[in-house]
Amino acid sequence: MIWYLFLIILNFFHIDASIQLCNGPLGMISGEIRDWQITASSSFWDLDCHEKNARLYQSFDRAWCARHKSDSEWLQIDLGITAKISGVLTQGRANKQEYVTSLMISYSIDAYRWQYLVDQYGNQKIFSANTDSYSIHNNYFDEAIIARFIKFHPIKWYLHPSLRVEIIGCQECKQYLGLPPYGKISASTTWPSRRHATCQPEDGYIMSNKGWCSKRRYRYDQWLEFDLGHPSTVTSLITKGRGDTNQEQWVTKYKVSFSNDTRLWFYYKDKSQIEPKVFAGNNDRDSERIHFLNQPFFARYVRLHPIEWYNHVSMRAAILGCPHKGTCFPGYFRVNSEAQCIENMAYKKQTWTNDRNRHHQKIGIDGFKFRSIRETNGDPSLAVDGFEEPLEWSKCATIDNYFVKKPVWMVDLGRRTNIAGVMLRTWYENKESNASSSIYRNYLANLDRYSVYINHYPRRYRFQNNNLCSYITRTDQSLTSSSRLHFQCQRPLHGRFVYIEADGANNHWNKLFTAVLCEVFVYEQ
Repeated sequence: MIWYLFLIILNFFHIDASIQLCNGPLGMISGEIRDWQITASSSFWDLDCHEKNARLYQSFDRAWCARHKSDSEWLQIDLGITAKISGVLTQGRANKQEYVTSLMISYSIDAYRWQYLVDQYGNQKIFSANTDSYSIHNNYFDEAIIARFIKFHPIKWYLHPSLRVEIIGCQECKQYLGLPPYGKISASTTWPSRRHATCQPEDGYIMSNKGWCSKRRYRYDQWLEFDLGHPSTVTSLITKGRGDTNQEQWVTKYKVSFSNDTRLWFYYKDKSQIEPKVFAGNNDRDSERIHFLNQPFFARYVRLHPIEWYNHVSMRAAILGCPHKGTCFPGYFRVNSEAQCIENMAYKKQTWTNDRNRHHQKIGIDGFKFRSIRETNGDPSLAVDGFEEPLEWSKCATIDNYFVKKPVWMVDLGRRTNIAGVMLRTWYENKESNASSSIYRNYLANLDRYSVYINHYPRRYRFQNNNLCSYITRTDQSLTSSSRLHFQCQRPLHGRFVYIEADGANNHWNKLFTAVLCEVFVYEQ
């Protein structure tokens, strides 16, 4: 009985820990909410009463103080992007003994359509606020709201309506997108520097202490491109100047375009606008300039096009938005359950094998006799078309050693690239089914090793060690106990063709084996 109660308690805490809370400060205290995002109906003439001082824990006499003692005054916070808001914190103006005792709250997505928080009867809810000018009062909402703009409307106060606030909640769509290794940065041109020490596209990331510099100073067709790795919702942009030179260099104005395939591009426009929007850039090289998009867009590639600059086209930048958390789109995959979706370079590409009788083989690339799976009806899958659950052996590609000692499966990526690793989805489920027991027995009993090679040219066998990405043998438990095999290259290999070579156990009297490839994922550096 005691053990039963103990397990219940453990289970309770496990469930409680898995709940994703949404109760963090959204930036008034930290300064992440900038001064220009705080506005008010009016402010008292005293500089300590400016709306930018409406931050919790402000020192001395600082707070927002309305100009008039009227219940028509308000304080508004622009969170930049929509947030899930679960409550607010309020505080008065400390040394002056001024504070709000009750208030109402309204909110909006676009600053045009507003609605008040209401009580259970549908009436505008009046929240109790502070009872002194020092203490912090917490107001929980009955239900969390989704909003970008939130207004505080003082109803009653002591001496004068003065207020300091913080907003409690969370913002999922304010995360950095395209962080290494998932994202990549490229550019139209790059200023040649000694040993590529600076001015490279990767130096254009916001956290770099350098910066991207274009090769041509006076051309207006330059761009800095961010590959986010997976189509995502983009909500805001950040830019800075170049940070590693005594010369002052930054971009003062730019446009933005986006795409999902790098062939069809769209310029960003605000709602009801015909011309692309021109974003104001920087006034110095160290300050960050952030723009929250009124019309967030969904894309994988984002380009920043400088149109005006100071001294030279040089900048650092970052893209913020919502990282994709659901099922990866076709052509993308996760290396593990916690990783972001990345592109599968092998998806929908041409494949070949060398495991059939030579009399039935067709001439492949550059005269090599690789049989094209796509041109035959022998295998129902190419192992690059995307698998569906539940995984079945009949839907996977197979290679065997009936005609060749070491059967090889090859995929042509279409272009040379730096390959960082390969994931192989093999058939492992339903291993006890009668229909496939013999296939599964041969597959596990006689298969001894998978090797992955990368090369510039198509080959059938005799791969060189310097082309070896990685291998997994029977001594690795994952070969016989897992349906996902990860071949992480010891160093990035540059090539166009990826090979998976299967090898059998030499100490078995029956040396026939079948290698099952249900899906092959190839990812770049």
